[in-house]
Amino acid sequence: MSTATTPLAPERPLPTPTRESQPHWDGMREGRFLLQHCSACGKVRHYPRPVCPHCFSMESEFKEAPTGGAIHTWTVCHHPFNFFFKATAPYIVALVDMDAGVRVNAPLRGVTEADIKIGQRVKLGFEPVNKEVTLPFFVAE
Repeated sequence: MSTATTPLAPERPLPTPTRESQPHWDGMREGRFLLQHCSACGKVRHYPRPVCPHCFSMESEFKEAPTGGAIHTWTVCHHPFNFFFKATAPYIVALVDMDAGVRVNAPLRGVTEADIKIGQRVKLGFEPVNKEVTLPFFVAE
């Protein structure tokens, strides 16, 4: 009788929403890009957090933002930071200057390394992972 076991597959790392970030993640699940705005000074708080870094107000609201942006920089990940992504390596990750005035880091899909240009227009997409979590990715416009 063999006692060998099959190794467990690595689990995909997922965000853990906080009280402040839950509306952002709920928006992702609905296919909407929601950003936190300070209710006192109106500035965007991205990443979502409890206190405005500009005026120190704790009041905020989430507003829908445009999903377009331009590539600020990008990298090809040959050595994934997590074992889950080993099967998909190499993959491209882009840092994008969103039209809403924030930068977002997410996978870039549907383009080859040779076709990427700084300033290239991309659009945010939404990938449902399970019933609770939807993750962002980018595609060329």
